[in-house]
Parts: sequence; structure tokens; C-alpha cells
Amino acid sequence: MRTVVESLPERISRWIYGWVGLAALPGLCLVLLWRGVRQPEYWAHWSERFLGRPSTADGSSDWQSDRRPLSVTVLWIHAVSVGETRAAAPLIHQWLSESAQHKVILTHMTPTGRATGREIFSKWCQGPQPALVQCFLPYDFPWATARFLKWARPALGVLMETELWPNLLAQARHLSIPVALINARLSPRSRRRLMKARWLSRPAVAGLAGIAAQTVRDAEGFRAVLDARPTAPSPQADHPVQVLGNMKFDVSVPDEMRQMGRQWRERLCADSSTDAASQLHIWAAVSTREDEESSLLAAWSGALASGRITAHDRLLIVPRHPQRFERVAQLVGEHGFSVCRRSTQWSEQSTASPGPTARGGPDTSVLLGDSLGEMFAYLEMADLVLIGGSLLPLGGQNPLEACVIGRPVFFGPHMFNFHEIARELRACGAGTEIQRVGEWIELGQLLLNDPKERAYRSSLARDFSQAHRGAAERTRLFIDAILRAGR
Repeated sequence: MRTVVESLPERISRWIYGWVGLAALPGLCLVLLWRGVRQPEYWAHWSERFLGRPSTADGSSDWQSDRRPLSVTVLWIHAVSVGETRAAAPLIHQWLSESAQHKVILTHMTPTGRATGREIFSKWCQGPQPALVQCFLPYDFPWATARFLKWARPALGVLMETELWPNLLAQARHLSIPVALINARLSPRSRRRLMKARWLSRPAVAGLAGIAAQTVRDAEGFRAVLDARPTAPSPQADHPVQVLGNMKFDVSVPDEMRQMGRQWRERLCADSSTDAASQLHIWAAVSTREDEESSLLAAWSGALASGRITAHDRLLIVPRHPQRFERVAQLVGEHGFSVCRRSTQWSEQSTASPGPTARGGPDTSVLLGDSLGEMFAYLEMADLVLIGGSLLPLGGQNPLEACVIGRPVFFGPHMFNFHEIARELRACGAGTEIQRVGEWIELGQLLLNDPKERAYRSSLARDFSQAHRGAAERTRLFIDAILRAGR
């Protein structure tokens, strides 16, 4: 267990941080209530969020540390939302498959992440003594984090990406629970924030049992935080920061998702005037955020008016957050299009195909992917993919799933949260940066009109994904080494 001695300014900073968090408590409750208006799941499990007490449904007394057999080894993994949960899947499956005495506590911050985990790990969650339990990680209040950690008492805590909570990590150190940060990334913006709050961030980072960074740039960022103590050089110069790659490259595409996407495309083709699936062009804008859809729909409308898109073209929009599904449907209508929703017009139970039911014909309908856990199916049915969160200065979203499927990837100029991946995609030709949505339509049409080039770009995307695989296995060995060192 790594020993960290906080300086007086660092202790004072954490004390102030605690009081600021306490003052923000009423506002936090209001935020949850407001989010629950659009996504009622936010109204559930508040005892987990604020008290650190797992609910009866997901955290039975058998999981309490004082009642747990000594032979059981628990790994606690914190995966904030959907992307982190999927990235952690190979690691969790490997851990649980190794021994019947291995257990996992999987925590989240969002209901969508929790729902994704329940879907992926359903076979491990069954029965009176499940191998995996889920709950929300409590907010970073000392009483809540202490209660959660005393209940969990894992052999090792594993945080995904950039989840550095000062009170949580201080409590873990107090209870002698080692915590590692894996698949760690540090965007330039996050690095600046950590450096500004160095009195809080340095002890949190220094107390970690290890950091498995995605890239050299990420590793350098964490090392800079460790060396940011202004009064003296950091005593943690030998802190184990390793570059192990991005586990999201190791995600596997379920066969049922591929089949589902192909079936959707076939049904859409059958319902339209298109004679063959190869003549149908589906433009997918995925993980869209913050009303980016307005510029998408405006550009699509202009392309329709100018004849650059035809009855063979469909726009598929998949919003990032489920609480925005209704808002996006409203935007589609405001731009003069009818909407064909996954949840209604083309549900599995519906006899209607996912073909448009537009007022003005097939070329005036927009497909809305308003479902969870089906991103691979949406990508499978698409020809071109535009990554959301990148048209506005929001940092972009993960393009790797599209690469795994083998789709030409486009993204806007604001991919600062995925800087290295965007740079490598541009360098190898698997990804294209655009400055405006109209450019996506212009370049996309050139690609669609050149089948050989499109096939080549698709192969580049698949090759890019394949070349970066292996991070999950390297991370597993990294975690095993920390566990062995602690025994």
C-alpha cells in the first residue's frame, strides 16, 4: 500500500473541498430531481449516492465485508457510464472466469451505465449469491465514501479513465485499500484543472497503487501532476505510471448486434423504392450532444433542396444521452422532417419496417436511434459515421466502436478529449476531420460514389482498430501484479 503524507496546505485544501461539497448538497439534489424528469432512473437509489449504502436488491448482506468468507477475493471496478462499462467487460469476464472465489463490485454514476452493466454481465448477476453486484458510487462526501468502502472492502479498487475523487482516495488510504487507475486519460483541459487544484490532485494521484495510461501524452500529464507540489520535489518520483493502451480497442461486437443492424437495413431497403441494399445510403451521426442536431438537420435540409441527397439517402441520428431523445425528435419536426423512431416505428414487436413514414415521401424522414445498448447495430446498418460531441467545443466522443465495425469515420474540429485517437485516425487515413456539417455531406457523397475508395477506407478503420488491441490483457497483468504485491 502506497504511503502518502499530505502537507498542511493539502490537508486544508481537502477540508475546504469537503465544506464546498457540503454547501453544494442541496443543488446536487435538485440536479438529480431535474434529470429524473427526463430519465426517472435518476430518482432511484439515492441511499447509494448520498449514504454509501447499497440497496437490498443489488447489495445483499452476503456481500458485507464482515460476513464474507476469507477465501473470496473482491475486485471493485468503477465504470462511470456506458463506454467505461463496455471497456471493462473483457477484464471483468476474465477475472470472474478465473475462479469461483473471485467477485466483482461494479459501480457507476449514470443509470445508463448501470443498465449496460446489467445487460452485459447478466449471467454473473443471477442467483442468491451472484458473482457480481452493481451499485452507484457515492458522491465524494466523507461519510458516504467511508461507508461504501467499509462495506465493500475490496482487495483492489480499480477506477476507469479520470475518476479522481480526493475524499474517496483518502478514505481508501486510511482503510489500506489499494486503488489503481486504468485506461487512464488526461485531456489538456483536465490536466490544466488538476494542475490548478494541485493541493487536492497531487495527494490523490500520488496515493494510487498504479496508473495504466492510454498514451504517452496521458502518462506525461499524470507525472506532471505528481511533480506539481510547489514546496518540494515529489517523493513519488518512482510512481508506477505505465502506458498500456486503450482498452476500448478490445471491445468485441456481439453477433446479435451485427445481425440486428443488417436486418434493419434490409427492412429499410424493402420499405423504400430502393432495389438493392447497396443502393441505400445511411448517414449516421452518433453520440450527438447539446443540440448539435440543429446544424445536422439544417445541412441535411439544404442538401435535400439542392439535390445532393436523394431518396436513396437516410439520416440516422443517435443521441448520446437518453434524456435528450424527446428533444431531438422535436428538433427533427422543427426542421420540417418526419421522424422514424427505433422505440416505436421499428421496434422488434412492430410489424412496420424501419422505413420512413414521412409526409412528403421517403426522402423527408429522419431515423432516430432512441434506444440503449444498440450502438453496434446502428453502426452496422450505416455507411458513414459522424462522431458527435465534436461539432461544438464539447471534446468529442469515442470513435473506436465505428472503427471496430469498419466504417469510415468523420469528426468535427473539437476532439480534444480524444486528441491522440483523432490524430492517429487522420494520419492513417481512417478518419477525416471536417469543419462543418456541409463538408461531411460533400466528402461523404464523394466517398459513396467511389465504392473502391469506401471499401479501402473501411479496411483502414478495421486495421486501425486491430493494430491497437491488447490493452485489456496488458491491464489484467498490471492489476495482477498490484494484487500480488499487496499479499
